[in-house]
Amino acid sequence: MRRHKNKIRLGHTAALTASLIFPLSAMALDTSGHSLELKARGIHFDRDFETDSNDRTQSALGLQLNYESPYFADMIGVGISSYSVNKLDNSGRNTSDVLSVDNNGELHDSFGQVAQAFVKLKYQDLASAKLGRQLHKSMLLSSSGSRAVPNTFSGGSFQLTPLKGLSLFGARYNEWSSRSDSSFEEFKTDNSADGAIDYIDSLGASYVAGPFSINLEHLRAQDFLKKTGLVASYNFKLADQSSLKLTGGIHTSSDDGKLFITGSESAELDDEDLPGAISGVTASDNDGQGIYLAANWKLGNVELGAAVAKFDGAWIEDNFAGDHGTNPFPTGGVLADFSNDNEQVWMLSAGYDWKDYVSGLKTVVSYKDGSDAKNSANAALGEADENELAFDLTYQVPAIKGLAVRYTYLDYHSDKTGRLDGVKEDDTDHRFYVDYTYRFF
Repeated sequence: MRRHKNKIRLGHTAALTASLIFPLSAMALDTSGHSLELKARGIHFDRDFETDSNDRTQSALGLQLNYESPYFADMIGVGISSYSVNKLDNSGRNTSDVLSVDNNGELHDSFGQVAQAFVKLKYQDLASAKLGRQLHKSMLLSSSGSRAVPNTFSGGSFQLTPLKGLSLFGARYNEWSSRSDSSFEEFKTDNSADGAIDYIDSLGASYVAGPFSINLEHLRAQDFLKKTGLVASYNFKLADQSSLKLTGGIHTSSDDGKLFITGSESAELDDEDLPGAISGVTASDNDGQGIYLAANWKLGNVELGAAVAKFDGAWIEDNFAGDHGTNPFPTGGVLADFSNDNEQVWMLSAGYDWKDYVSGLKTVVSYKDGSDAKNSANAALGEADENELAFDLTYQVPAIKGLAVRYTYLDYHSDKTGRLDGVKEDDTDHRFYVDYTYRFF
Protein backbone atom coordinates (compact mmCIF):
# COMPACT_ATOMS: atom_id res chain seq x y z
CA MET A 1 0.00 0.00 0.00
CA ARG A 2 2.84 2.41 0.81
CA ARG A 3 4.45 1.65 -2.55
CA HIS A 4 1.14 2.43 -4.28
CA LYS A 5 0.84 5.81 -2.51
CA ASN A 6 4.43 6.66 -3.41
CA LYS A 7 3.66 5.97 -7.06
CA ILE A 8 0.64 8.29 -6.83
CA ARG A 9 2.74 11.08 -5.33
CA LEU A 10 5.39 10.63 -8.03
CA GLY A 11 2.64 10.74 -10.65
CA HIS A 12 1.32 14.02 -9.23
CA THR A 13 4.82 15.54 -9.27
CA ALA A 14 5.51 14.44 -12.84
CA ALA A 15 2.13 15.66 -14.07
CA LEU A 16 2.41 19.06 -12.43
CA THR A 17 6.02 19.51 -13.57
CA ALA A 18 5.13 18.64 -17.15
CA SER A 19 2.14 20.96 -17.14
CA LEU A 20 4.32 23.89 -16.07
CA ILE A 21 6.95 23.57 -18.80
CA PHE A 22 4.96 25.41 -21.46
CA PRO A 23 3.48 28.07 -19.14
CA LEU A 24 6.87 29.01 -17.67
CA SER A 25 8.38 29.17 -21.14
CA ALA A 26 5.55 31.42 -22.23
CA MET A 27 5.98 33.70 -19.23
CA ALA A 28 9.71 34.00 -19.90
CA LEU A 29 8.93 35.31 -23.39
CA ASP A 30 5.62 37.09 -23.80
CA THR A 31 2.25 36.22 -22.31
CA SER A 32 0.14 37.94 -24.96
CA GLY A 33 -2.11 35.35 -26.57
CA HIS A 34 -1.16 32.69 -24.01
CA SER A 35 -3.67 31.35 -21.50
CA LEU A 36 -2.88 29.90 -18.06
CA GLU A 37 -5.57 29.17 -15.50
CA LEU A 38 -6.08 27.20 -12.31
CA LYS A 39 -9.44 25.55 -11.68
CA ALA A 40 -10.34 24.16 -8.26
CA ARG A 41 -13.49 22.20 -7.46
CA GLY A 42 -14.73 20.96 -4.13
CA ILE A 43 -17.34 18.26 -4.70
CA HIS A 44 -19.59 16.27 -2.36
CA PHE A 45 -22.07 13.53 -3.30
CA ASP A 46 -24.62 12.18 -0.81
CA ARG A 47 -26.60 9.30 -2.35
CA ASP A 48 -29.51 7.49 -0.66
CA PHE A 49 -30.80 4.34 -2.41
CA GLU A 50 -33.80 2.09 -1.99
CA THR A 51 -31.32 -0.66 -1.07
CA ASP A 52 -29.62 0.66 2.08
CA SER A 53 -26.37 -1.21 1.41
CA ASN A 54 -25.85 0.98 -1.69
CA ASP A 55 -25.98 4.26 0.28
CA ARG A 56 -22.78 6.31 0.12
CA THR A 57 -21.12 9.71 0.38
CA GLN A 58 -17.94 10.87 -1.35
CA SER A 59 -16.09 14.18 -1.17
CA ALA A 60 -13.00 15.29 -3.09
CA LEU A 61 -10.96 18.28 -4.23
CA GLY A 62 -10.20 18.48 -7.94
CA LEU A 63 -7.49 20.73 -9.40
CA GLN A 64 -6.79 21.61 -13.02
CA LEU A 65 -3.85 23.62 -14.32
CA ASN A 66 -4.61 24.48 -17.94
CA TYR A 67 -2.25 26.11 -20.43
CA GLU A 68 -2.88 26.93 -24.08
CA SER A 69 -0.64 28.83 -26.46
CA PRO A 70 -1.68 31.12 -29.29
CA TYR A 71 -1.24 29.95 -32.87
CA PHE A 72 2.40 30.50 -33.82
CA ALA A 73 2.74 31.73 -37.41
CA ASP A 74 -1.07 31.72 -37.29
CA MET A 75 -0.92 27.94 -37.89
CA ILE A 76 0.23 25.82 -34.94
CA GLY A 77 -0.07 25.86 -31.16
CA VAL A 78 -0.08 23.59 -28.12
CA GLY A 79 -2.13 22.93 -25.01
CA ILE A 80 -1.50 20.97 -21.84
CA SER A 81 -3.54 20.35 -18.69
CA SER A 82 -2.64 18.63 -15.45
CA TYR A 83 -5.42 17.17 -13.29
CA SER A 84 -5.23 16.18 -9.63
CA VAL A 85 -8.01 14.75 -7.42
CA ASN A 86 -7.68 14.17 -3.68
CA LYS A 87 -10.22 12.38 -1.49
CA LEU A 88 -11.58 14.43 1.39
CA ASP A 89 -14.04 11.97 2.93
CA ASN A 90 -16.24 8.98 2.15
CA SER A 91 -18.65 6.59 3.82
CA GLY A 92 -20.92 3.70 2.84
CA ARG A 93 -20.47 1.54 -0.23
CA ASN A 94 -17.24 1.93 -2.16
CA THR A 95 -18.04 2.41 -5.84
CA SER A 96 -16.78 4.71 -8.60
CA ASP A 97 -18.62 8.02 -8.27
CA VAL A 98 -16.12 10.79 -7.62
CA LEU A 99 -13.12 8.48 -7.13
CA SER A 100 -12.35 5.03 -8.51
CA VAL A 101 -12.22 1.76 -6.59
CA ASP A 102 -8.95 -0.19 -6.66
CA ASN A 103 -8.51 -3.96 -6.91
CA ASN A 104 -8.86 -4.27 -3.12
CA GLY A 105 -12.30 -2.68 -3.17
CA GLU A 106 -11.06 0.57 -1.59
CA LEU A 107 -11.44 4.10 -2.94
CA HIS A 108 -8.27 5.72 -4.23
CA ASP A 109 -6.96 8.41 -1.88
CA SER A 110 -5.87 10.54 -4.84
CA PHE A 111 -4.75 10.52 -8.42
CA GLY A 112 -3.08 12.87 -10.89
CA GLN A 113 -2.19 12.91 -14.55
CA VAL A 114 -1.45 14.98 -17.62
CA ALA A 115 -5.02 14.73 -18.92
CA GLN A 116 -4.68 17.00 -21.94
CA ALA A 117 -1.63 17.34 -24.17
CA PHE A 118 -2.36 18.35 -27.73
CA VAL A 119 -1.04 20.12 -30.81
CA LYS A 120 -3.57 22.41 -32.46
CA LEU A 121 -3.50 23.38 -36.12
CA LYS A 122 -5.49 25.80 -38.22
CA TYR A 123 -5.66 27.19 -41.73
CA GLN A 124 -7.06 30.71 -41.81
CA ASP A 125 -10.68 30.52 -40.61
CA LEU A 126 -11.48 27.52 -42.79
CA ALA A 127 -10.05 24.54 -40.92
CA SER A 128 -8.76 23.55 -37.49
CA ALA A 129 -7.61 20.32 -35.86
CA LYS A 130 -6.29 18.89 -32.59
CA LEU A 131 -3.97 15.90 -32.16
CA GLY A 132 -3.40 14.28 -28.77
CA ARG A 133 -5.22 14.18 -25.43
CA GLN A 134 -8.19 16.54 -25.43
CA LEU A 135 -11.73 17.35 -24.35
CA HIS A 136 -14.59 16.56 -26.70
CA LYS A 137 -18.14 17.89 -26.87
CA SER A 138 -20.65 16.96 -29.54
CA MET A 139 -24.23 15.73 -29.63
CA LEU A 140 -23.38 12.02 -29.17
CA LEU A 141 -20.00 12.10 -27.37
CA SER A 142 -18.96 14.46 -24.57
CA SER A 143 -16.44 15.03 -21.82
CA SER A 144 -18.70 14.98 -18.77
CA GLY A 145 -18.22 17.84 -16.31
CA SER A 146 -20.32 16.45 -13.44
CA ARG A 147 -17.42 15.10 -11.33
CA ALA A 148 -14.22 16.56 -9.85
CA VAL A 149 -12.53 16.62 -13.28
CA PRO A 150 -13.85 15.84 -16.79
CA ASN A 151 -13.09 12.72 -18.79
CA THR A 152 -10.76 13.17 -21.78
CA PHE A 153 -10.00 11.39 -25.05
CA SER A 154 -6.82 10.60 -26.98
CA GLY A 155 -6.70 10.84 -30.77
CA GLY A 156 -7.55 13.50 -33.32
CA SER A 157 -10.40 15.88 -34.14
CA PHE A 158 -11.10 18.45 -36.85
CA GLN A 159 -13.54 21.16 -37.85
CA LEU A 160 -14.15 22.73 -41.29
CA THR A 161 -16.15 25.88 -42.06
CA PRO A 162 -16.37 25.98 -45.87
CA LEU A 163 -19.42 28.28 -45.96
CA LYS A 164 -20.95 30.87 -43.66
CA GLY A 165 -23.09 29.08 -41.09
CA LEU A 166 -21.92 25.60 -42.16
CA SER A 167 -19.58 23.56 -39.98
CA LEU A 168 -18.25 20.05 -40.66
CA PHE A 169 -16.60 18.18 -37.80
CA GLY A 170 -15.21 14.79 -36.89
CA ALA A 171 -12.97 12.86 -34.52
CA ARG A 172 -11.31 9.49 -34.04
CA TYR A 173 -10.15 8.37 -30.60
CA ASN A 174 -8.45 5.15 -29.51
CA GLU A 175 -8.19 5.79 -25.75
CA TRP A 176 -9.95 7.66 -22.99
CA SER A 177 -9.52 8.58 -19.33
CA SER A 178 -12.61 8.45 -17.14
CA ARG A 179 -13.60 11.30 -14.82
CA SER A 180 -12.69 9.25 -11.73
CA ASP A 181 -9.39 7.61 -12.74
CA SER A 182 -5.80 8.55 -13.59
CA SER A 183 -4.99 6.32 -16.54
CA PHE A 184 -5.86 6.28 -20.22
CA GLU A 185 -7.55 3.04 -21.25
CA GLU A 186 -8.53 1.48 -24.55
CA PHE A 187 -12.23 1.15 -25.30
CA LYS A 188 -14.20 -2.01 -24.47
CA THR A 189 -17.71 -3.34 -23.88
CA ASP A 190 -19.12 -4.48 -20.56
CA ASN A 191 -17.86 -8.03 -21.15
CA SER A 192 -14.85 -7.67 -23.47
CA ALA A 193 -11.13 -7.13 -22.92
CA ASP A 194 -9.55 -3.65 -23.05
CA GLY A 195 -9.05 -2.56 -26.64
CA ALA A 196 -11.73 -4.78 -28.15
CA ILE A 197 -13.20 -1.56 -29.58
CA ASP A 198 -10.29 -0.24 -31.65
CA TYR A 199 -11.64 3.27 -32.00
CA ILE A 200 -14.57 5.65 -31.59
CA ASP A 201 -15.47 7.70 -34.68
CA SER A 202 -17.64 10.81 -34.79
CA LEU A 203 -18.61 12.65 -37.97
CA GLY A 204 -21.14 15.42 -38.33
CA ALA A 205 -22.35 18.71 -39.74
CA SER A 206 -24.21 21.72 -38.40
CA TYR A 207 -25.80 24.66 -40.16
CA VAL A 208 -27.07 27.92 -38.69
CA ALA A 209 -29.02 30.52 -40.64
CA GLY A 210 -30.49 33.22 -38.43
CA PRO A 211 -33.11 31.66 -36.13
CA PHE A 212 -32.86 28.23 -37.82
CA SER A 213 -30.29 25.55 -36.97
CA ILE A 214 -29.80 21.90 -37.84
CA ASN A 215 -27.29 19.39 -36.47
CA LEU A 216 -26.47 15.92 -37.83
CA GLU A 217 -23.99 13.47 -36.28
CA HIS A 218 -23.04 9.84 -36.80
CA LEU A 219 -21.02 7.94 -34.19
CA ARG A 220 -19.41 4.52 -34.47
CA ALA A 221 -17.86 2.42 -31.72
CA GLN A 222 -16.06 0.00 -34.05
CA ASP A 223 -17.61 -3.51 -34.18
CA PHE A 224 -19.95 -2.62 -31.30
CA LEU A 225 -22.42 0.23 -31.70
CA LYS A 226 -23.44 2.88 -34.21
CA LYS A 227 -25.67 5.88 -33.61
CA THR A 228 -27.14 8.72 -35.65
CA GLY A 229 -28.76 11.91 -34.43
CA LEU A 230 -30.60 14.66 -36.32
CA VAL A 231 -31.85 17.77 -34.51
CA ALA A 232 -33.45 20.92 -35.95
CA SER A 233 -34.66 24.04 -34.17
CA TYR A 234 -36.22 27.43 -34.88
CA ASN A 235 -36.18 30.42 -32.54
CA PHE A 236 -39.18 32.76 -32.83
CA LYS A 237 -38.90 36.36 -31.59
CA LEU A 238 -42.26 37.33 -30.11
CA ALA A 239 -43.92 40.73 -29.82
CA ASP A 240 -43.54 41.01 -26.05
CA GLN A 241 -39.72 40.73 -26.34
CA SER A 242 -39.93 37.07 -25.40
CA SER A 243 -38.71 34.18 -27.53
CA LEU A 244 -39.98 30.70 -28.28
CA LYS A 245 -37.57 28.00 -29.45
CA LEU A 246 -39.04 24.84 -30.98
CA THR A 247 -36.80 21.79 -31.39
CA GLY A 248 -37.34 18.37 -32.91
CA GLY A 249 -34.96 15.44 -32.97
CA ILE A 250 -34.62 11.82 -33.99
CA HIS A 251 -31.90 9.48 -32.67
CA THR A 252 -31.13 5.87 -33.57
CA SER A 253 -28.79 3.25 -32.11
CA SER A 254 -28.02 -0.20 -33.51
CA ASP A 255 -25.36 -2.91 -33.40
CA ASP A 256 -22.19 -2.55 -35.46
CA GLY A 257 -20.83 -6.08 -35.49
CA LYS A 258 -19.19 -8.92 -33.61
CA LEU A 259 -18.86 -7.19 -30.23
CA PHE A 260 -22.60 -6.61 -29.87
CA ILE A 261 -23.34 -9.84 -28.03
CA THR A 262 -25.49 -10.72 -25.04
CA GLY A 263 -24.35 -8.79 -21.99
CA SER A 264 -22.11 -6.37 -23.91
CA GLU A 265 -24.40 -3.54 -22.74
CA SER A 266 -25.56 -4.96 -19.44
CA ALA A 267 -26.99 -1.77 -17.93
CA GLU A 268 -29.46 -0.86 -20.67
CA LEU A 269 -30.37 -3.88 -22.80
CA ASP A 270 -32.35 -6.95 -21.65
CA ASP A 271 -30.83 -9.35 -24.23
CA GLU A 272 -29.83 -11.82 -21.51
CA ASP A 273 -33.56 -12.61 -21.23
CA LEU A 274 -33.74 -14.05 -24.76
CA PRO A 275 -34.43 -17.84 -24.75
CA GLY A 276 -31.15 -19.76 -24.73
CA ALA A 277 -29.00 -16.63 -24.53
CA ILE A 278 -25.48 -17.09 -23.11
CA SER A 279 -23.87 -13.90 -21.80
CA GLY A 280 -20.75 -13.02 -23.74
CA VAL A 281 -21.45 -15.61 -26.46
CA THR A 282 -24.86 -15.23 -28.08
CA ALA A 283 -25.15 -12.62 -30.82
CA SER A 284 -27.53 -9.79 -29.98
CA ASP A 285 -29.31 -7.09 -31.94
CA ASN A 286 -31.30 -4.01 -31.09
CA ASP A 287 -32.58 -1.22 -33.32
CA GLY A 288 -33.47 1.60 -30.98
CA GLN A 289 -35.12 4.85 -32.04
CA GLY A 290 -36.23 7.88 -30.11
CA ILE A 291 -38.00 10.99 -31.38
CA TYR A 292 -38.78 14.15 -29.45
CA LEU A 293 -40.35 17.58 -29.66
CA ALA A 294 -39.39 20.38 -27.26
CA ALA A 295 -40.40 23.98 -26.62
CA ASN A 296 -38.48 26.60 -24.65
CA TRP A 297 -40.00 29.99 -23.83
CA LYS A 298 -38.03 32.94 -22.43
CA LEU A 299 -39.40 36.21 -21.06
CA GLY A 300 -37.11 38.42 -19.02
CA ASN A 301 -35.77 36.43 -16.09
CA VAL A 302 -38.16 33.50 -16.63
CA GLU A 303 -37.54 30.41 -18.75
CA LEU A 304 -40.11 27.63 -19.19
CA GLY A 305 -39.59 24.34 -21.03
CA ALA A 306 -41.58 21.30 -22.11
CA ALA A 307 -40.72 18.20 -24.12
CA VAL A 308 -42.15 14.81 -25.06
CA ALA A 309 -40.28 11.76 -26.40
CA LYS A 310 -41.25 8.32 -27.65
CA PHE A 311 -39.00 5.26 -28.04
CA ASP A 312 -39.22 2.18 -30.26
CA GLY A 313 -36.64 -0.33 -29.08
CA ALA A 314 -34.10 0.65 -26.41
CA TRP A 315 -31.99 3.66 -27.36
CA ILE A 316 -28.52 2.94 -25.88
CA GLU A 317 -26.79 5.86 -24.16
CA ASP A 318 -23.39 4.31 -23.32
CA ASN A 319 -21.04 4.28 -26.34
CA PHE A 320 -18.60 1.95 -24.54
CA ALA A 321 -18.04 0.53 -21.06
CA GLY A 322 -17.81 3.30 -18.47
CA ASP A 323 -19.29 5.99 -20.71
CA HIS A 324 -22.04 8.02 -19.00
CA GLY A 325 -23.76 11.32 -19.54
CA THR A 326 -24.03 11.63 -23.34
CA ASN A 327 -27.80 11.81 -23.61
CA PRO A 328 -29.11 14.25 -26.28
CA PHE A 329 -32.78 13.99 -25.26
CA PRO A 330 -34.26 16.88 -23.25
CA THR A 331 -36.29 14.15 -21.52
CA GLY A 332 -33.15 12.24 -20.45
CA GLY A 333 -32.68 11.92 -16.69
CA VAL A 334 -29.52 12.37 -14.63
CA LEU A 335 -29.97 9.20 -12.57
CA ALA A 336 -31.58 7.09 -15.35
CA ASP A 337 -31.62 7.29 -19.15
CA PHE A 338 -35.43 7.34 -19.71
CA SER A 339 -34.91 5.71 -23.15
CA ASN A 340 -36.30 2.18 -22.75
CA ASP A 341 -38.26 0.19 -25.33
CA ASN A 342 -41.80 1.53 -25.85
CA GLU A 343 -41.28 4.26 -23.25
CA GLN A 344 -43.05 7.60 -23.55
CA VAL A 345 -41.50 10.47 -21.59
CA TRP A 346 -42.60 14.02 -20.91
CA MET A 347 -40.67 16.81 -19.22
CA LEU A 348 -41.55 20.19 -17.71
CA SER A 349 -39.02 22.74 -16.45
CA ALA A 350 -38.98 26.25 -15.01
CA GLY A 351 -35.97 28.47 -14.50
CA TYR A 352 -35.55 31.90 -12.92
CA ASP A 353 -32.66 34.36 -12.82
CA TRP A 354 -32.84 36.14 -9.47
CA LYS A 355 -30.47 38.94 -10.51
CA ASP A 356 -33.01 41.65 -9.62
CA TYR A 357 -32.97 40.42 -6.02
CA VAL A 358 -29.72 38.43 -5.57
CA SER A 359 -27.05 39.04 -8.18
CA GLY A 360 -25.57 35.80 -9.54
CA LEU A 361 -28.34 33.48 -8.29
CA LYS A 362 -30.22 31.18 -10.71
CA THR A 363 -32.56 28.23 -10.08
CA VAL A 364 -34.05 25.56 -12.34
CA VAL A 365 -36.59 22.90 -11.41
CA SER A 366 -37.60 20.07 -13.77
CA TYR A 367 -39.77 16.98 -13.69
CA LYS A 368 -39.55 13.98 -16.04
CA ASP A 369 -42.05 11.16 -16.22
CA GLY A 370 -41.62 7.96 -18.23
CA SER A 371 -44.41 5.41 -18.70
CA ASP A 372 -45.02 2.05 -20.39
CA ALA A 373 -41.35 1.03 -20.58
CA LYS A 374 -40.98 -2.61 -21.67
CA ASN A 375 -38.33 -5.33 -21.44
CA SER A 376 -36.34 -4.86 -24.66
CA ALA A 377 -36.03 -8.63 -25.30
CA ASN A 378 -39.61 -9.63 -24.53
CA ALA A 379 -42.29 -7.13 -23.51
CA ALA A 380 -44.08 -9.83 -21.49
CA LEU A 381 -41.07 -10.18 -19.15
CA GLY A 382 -41.21 -6.71 -17.61
CA GLU A 383 -42.73 -3.25 -17.62
CA ALA A 384 -42.16 -0.08 -15.63
CA ASP A 385 -42.90 3.58 -15.02
CA GLU A 386 -40.28 6.01 -13.72
CA ASN A 387 -39.94 9.68 -12.79
CA GLU A 388 -37.25 12.15 -11.72
CA LEU A 389 -37.50 15.50 -9.94
CA ALA A 390 -34.47 17.78 -10.23
CA PHE A 391 -33.69 21.12 -8.56
CA ASP A 392 -30.55 23.02 -9.57
CA LEU A 393 -29.25 26.14 -7.83
CA THR A 394 -26.18 28.06 -9.03
CA TYR A 395 -24.67 31.14 -7.43
CA GLN A 396 -21.86 33.18 -8.97
CA VAL A 397 -20.39 35.03 -5.97
CA PRO A 398 -20.19 38.72 -7.00
CA ALA A 399 -17.65 39.64 -4.34
CA ILE A 400 -15.08 37.04 -5.48
CA LYS A 401 -14.37 36.85 -9.20
CA GLY A 402 -14.26 33.28 -10.45
CA LEU A 403 -16.05 31.72 -7.44
CA ALA A 404 -19.30 29.79 -7.95
CA VAL A 405 -21.43 27.49 -5.79
CA ARG A 406 -23.88 24.89 -7.05
CA TYR A 407 -26.36 22.57 -5.35
CA THR A 408 -28.33 19.87 -7.20
CA TYR A 409 -31.15 17.80 -5.72
CA LEU A 410 -32.25 14.68 -7.61
CA ASP A 411 -35.11 12.36 -6.62
CA TYR A 412 -35.75 9.30 -8.80
CA HIS A 413 -38.50 6.70 -8.37
CA SER A 414 -39.54 3.67 -10.41
CA ASP A 415 -42.41 1.20 -10.32
CA LYS A 416 -41.21 -1.98 -12.00
CA THR A 417 -42.73 -5.41 -12.57
CA GLY A 418 -40.39 -8.13 -13.84
CA ARG A 419 -37.05 -7.19 -15.44
CA LEU A 420 -35.90 -4.00 -17.15
CA ASP A 421 -32.17 -3.28 -17.09
CA GLY A 422 -32.65 0.39 -18.04
CA VAL A 423 -34.89 1.17 -15.07
CA LYS A 424 -33.02 1.84 -11.80
CA GLU A 425 -33.84 1.53 -8.11
CA ASP A 426 -35.13 4.55 -6.16
CA ASP A 427 -32.36 7.08 -5.53
CA THR A 428 -32.16 10.51 -3.88
CA ASP A 429 -29.02 12.58 -4.47
CA HIS A 430 -27.63 15.74 -2.91
CA ARG A 431 -24.71 17.10 -4.95
CA PHE A 432 -22.63 20.11 -3.90
CA TYR A 433 -19.98 21.93 -5.95
CA VAL A 434 -17.69 24.83 -5.08
CA ASP A 435 -15.79 26.04 -8.16
CA TYR A 436 -13.01 28.61 -8.32
CA THR A 437 -11.14 29.71 -11.45
CA TYR A 438 -8.06 31.93 -11.35
CA ARG A 439 -6.64 33.17 -14.64
CA PHE A 440 -2.96 34.10 -14.49
CA PHE A 441 -3.04 35.54 -18.01
